[in-house]
Amino acid sequence: MKRWSWIKRWHAASVAAALALALSGCGGTGGGGGTSGGGKGELLVWVDNTRMPAAQQYKKAHPDLKMRIVTIPPDAGYVPTKISLANRTDSGWPDVVFLANPAEAATLASKKFGYAAPLDDLVPQSVRAGFTPGALDTCTFGGKTYCLRNDIAPTVLWYDATLMRKYGYQVPKTWAQYQQTGLKAAEEHPGTLVGAVNGKYGAGIYFGSSGCPTRDTLSLTEVHIDLTRPNCTRVADLLQPLARKKAVTTVAPIDPAFSTFGKDNKILMLPGPAWFGDFMFGPAFKVPKGHIAAALMPTWPGENKPYAGQVGGGAFLVSAHAGQRTRAAADLVRWMTTDIALQAKQPTYPAFTPAAKKWGQAKSKDPYYAADPMPALNAAAAALRPGFGAVRFEADWQNSFNDTFGKAADSGSSLNDALGRWQDKLHAAAKSTGYTVG
Repeated sequence: MKRWSWIKRWHAASVAAALALALSGCGGTGGGGGTSGGGKGELLVWVDNTRMPAAQQYKKAHPDLKMRIVTIPPDAGYVPTKISLANRTDSGWPDVVFLANPAEAATLASKKFGYAAPLDDLVPQSVRAGFTPGALDTCTFGGKTYCLRNDIAPTVLWYDATLMRKYGYQVPKTWAQYQQTGLKAAEEHPGTLVGAVNGKYGAGIYFGSSGCPTRDTLSLTEVHIDLTRPNCTRVADLLQPLARKKAVTTVAPIDPAFSTFGKDNKILMLPGPAWFGDFMFGPAFKVPKGHIAAALMPTWPGENKPYAGQVGGGAFLVSAHAGQRTRAAADLVRWMTTDIALQAKQPTYPAFTPAAKKWGQAKSKDPYYAADPMPALNAAAAALRPGFGAVRFEADWQNSFNDTFGKAADSGSSLNDALGRWQDKLHAAAKSTGYTVG
């Protein structure tokens, strides 16, 4: 599978497309048990193409287990739409499902859907404790764990080591230094880029790492949103001069137009998730071998720890309708997410700490990088900023950011004023999806 093709397909999702697929009955996702509560029927497993070989490996290793594996697209909204249809017919639920969009766990665990089973009594605490600290936060609601993370996407400061040396710049350790370097580069080397401010690539990276409560889930029914806090306004203050000098762009990194920055040697720095290293800089941005390196995220004012944001990753859920297949379903999910040999071969940063260490051995030797990226990636994984929860208004969270903060960045208008407009939209989106906003 080509890396850039994989990532484009992953992000090509739309809820409308998912709904069309569901209504047309495509996908062959008929249920394993057939009725509510399940039975002794086959274990029905839904996974994407990337997880399919692992699921087949598990099936082969358990010949006495009746198991049917169905490939599903990673499109946003696809799984909730299909589960909604299963709820209407009282049949057809998968016993195990992989979410390429882990925020959908908030939808599937909600009372309205009633799909996701709590895993606290199914997966030992000793196993759950092996996941990177904070990795299961997006799976936890009201103290119960509803999913296991397959992979995570902690953010680091990616930078072009060749350009840094050529221009005589130092890799910034604080966000103030980051801003100064970005403004200097914009002045001395017009068109140079130090960041992207678009949807989840702005909200998840900058606001997520700063700890701004844009989606702090207190339970399945309550979320904390408050963009008046210093953790939010300091992000606007950081980005305001950079946006006016066009040192940050509102073009999304997954937009083909973004590749121009790489081809023109204009990406000096780019705060981004772990998977950018393998899937974006070379395949998409065409940055040559030996240029890209990773550093810790810069430190915010008044803090001494470089917190990471989050953009991406996947999760496995077990159905509350699995009945007598529940234990088998939980065992599969546990194996898929914690088997070290399996996880060491997956394309993105494993959520299970021992697997991540094994996975990183090959990454440390990858000749594409200017320096070993694993120290920064490991440190970022251990420093996920708390308060970034899975929410049922994920799409609105991204779109409302672009409609307010993104537009202000484009026009050069006040980003602090845009925070108020974004908050209004977030409040409305949260309430429309059944949350009480605190």
